Amino acid sequence: MTGIAENLRPVRYHDNLEQPKADEAEVIDKIIAALRKNNERAYRKFKHGLRDAHAKSHAILRGELTVHPDLPEVLAQGMFAEPRSYPVIARISTTSGVLRSDKMRGVRGLGLKAIGVSGDRAMKDPADEPNVTQDFVLVTHEEFLFADAHAYLKLGMPTATALAKLPDNVLWAGSELLGLVRKIGVPLPPNLAVFVAPNRPILGETFFSSAPIRYGDYVARFKYEPASPELKALAGQTLPRNPGQDEHRDLIMAFFENNSAEYTFSVQLCTDPDTMPIEDATKHWDSPYLPVATVVFPRQNPYSALRRAYGDDVLSFNSWRGLAAHRPLGSINRLKRTVYEASSNFRHDVNHIDRHEPADIAELPD
Repeated sequence: MTGIAENLRPVRYHDNLEQPKADEAEVIDKIIAALRKNNERAYRKFKHGLRDAHAKSHAILRGELTVHPDLPEVLAQGMFAEPRSYPVIARISTTSGVLRSDKMRGVRGLGLKAIGVSGDRAMKDPADEPNVTQDFVLVTHEEFLFADAHAYLKLGMPTATALAKLPDNVLWAGSELLGLVRKIGVPLPPNLAVFVAPNRPILGETFFSSAPIRYGDYVARFKYEPASPELKALAGQTLPRNPGQDEHRDLIMAFFENNSAEYTFSVQLCTDPDTMPIEDATKHWDSPYLPVATVVFPRQNPYSALRRAYGDDVLSFNSWRGLAAHRPLGSINRLKRTVYEASSNFRHDVNHIDRHEPADIAELPD
């Protein structure tokens, strides 16, 4: 691995890598206003403030991220600069901004929060004191579905609005129809194809940052994938055609009664800013993923009532919450910074619950 990393000649990070469009701020404001309507609609329906995306959690996990020893210089960056361990909290979720049956297919999400990460911050917010956490927000598609904020406003917001409004049976019928269309050879755009993807056990899924992140002196994307045999065995499985309302939660709870889980955390370094552009998150990066850490979750109860309430209502996840050395880059990430904060503020305000960043893993209930 050392030879591979040293031969990559990764692009050095510099401020001019980002090139925002002149009207990006106005576009982001329009998206926030539209998503606020989705927040308010969900609050009226559920009488509780929810995230405007990934509202339904399936598990809240306690684990440990251990940085690999003897990493070469290009990989020993930021919080991965030294071989040490960090306690982590993980929240596993599904894309919709409302609470849906696990019969529905779509994007799965992973919020990973490492604790005890000290240093200069990417986003300074008094609400986040004591500022010792590093968030990674990952999803199950390798490239993001929309290039930038402009594309999200045009193509992503109609999907987000539909996910907020339509009942499960209508979305299910739509996904079945899309599946038939694809079977006869008609290609689907990426933002629709995710809704006909196999409904797989989430613990066996691979997750990606889907957009570039500063990696100390360099730029990278991240991947999180199953490492232990019990997890790899889940990768090719699918849920029953008519699963239970909370099938994913039940499967995860059953898994952790008898098993621990190990994942590999890898980075993909940017080696060419022209073919691996910072401002277009849909482009495939043609460089290898290189392991930098292992994440292990021991046997536990991943969804007790207290843990669910803490993970869903107290915590928030934002990839901007962390080190300046891991500052998110590009239009989609600039959009996420503002959108995630607006959604978190709305949710905590209407629920009358203070947002809190943990300073110790003991704060996560059993």
